[in-house]
Amino acid sequence: MKVKELVQYGEAVLKEAGIETYKSDVKVLITYVLNVLYSDYFMCLDKEATEEQNKLFQNVINKRKTLYPCQYITNSQEFMGLEFYVSEGVLIPRPETELLVEEAIKQSFDKSMRVLDLCCGSGCIGISYSILRKQKGYDDKVVLGDISPVAIEISTRNNNTYDAACDIVQTDLFSNISGRFNMIISNPPYIETEEIDKLMEDVKCFEPRLALDGLEDGLFFYREIISKAKNYFEDSGCLIFEIGYNQYEAVKALFEREGYHDIKLIKDYAGLDRIVLARYS
Repeated sequence: MKVKELVQYGEAVLKEAGIETYKSDVKVLITYVLNVLYSDYFMCLDKEATEEQNKLFQNVINKRKTLYPCQYITNSQEFMGLEFYVSEGVLIPRPETELLVEEAIKQSFDKSMRVLDLCCGSGCIGISYSILRKQKGYDDKVVLGDISPVAIEISTRNNNTYDAACDIVQTDLFSNISGRFNMIISNPPYIETEEIDKLMEDVKCFEPRLALDGLEDGLFFYREIISKAKNYFEDSGCLIFEIGYNQYEAVKALFEREGYHDIKLIKDYAGLDRIVLARYS
């Protein structure tokens, strides 16, 4: 069977399953099965697929039609131009989260920094920050922390892949964190508990609830981090969060109550509130 016939089969199955992204999903999955670059997709269409490739493609299509995320099938997601290993147990990195890294780099000094990435998940935020800063000639000390053993395992794997030299600590927020930092960055769980069951099926069914649930009002982790971060800054420090589209005013109020200043909001590509930062001194 030719590759283009497999593509037609896959598209038909995913379309029937109601998956709106069926065309792009099939491209991701067929290039994964063929072990070729995504950019080489069109060059492969007229080639004959082996029996092994045929069976594997049918298996991954059957898995995807259950709404199981493509990224968990391929164990890969691009973030900041880098490929990160992902699997069940960590959130799949989103494009809008790249804004968090971009803003952290903008707020960095023209000298080596000490930076903490809390709730690190796959490690994509802290690791990509570290790599991009090294490319600019800075040897920052970056620490990644997460409560999940799976997140620690996967972030360690990604750290080793890129030889990023980040320190990785299993910790319940600050419980096992020592030292002081110039900057703390975090994409914490921020979905209200009652809203999780309203999320897209592939998110609520397969991505880790631990990384989604911000408890009753979605603000638990912001309260905890904002109040405790002050004890881990150098003489002054910058705290940067990803937030939900409707959480800016609430997070801003938390910052103000704890004595932070220079509060700044950054909107995402869709014009939604997405990143908030503040300074403490």
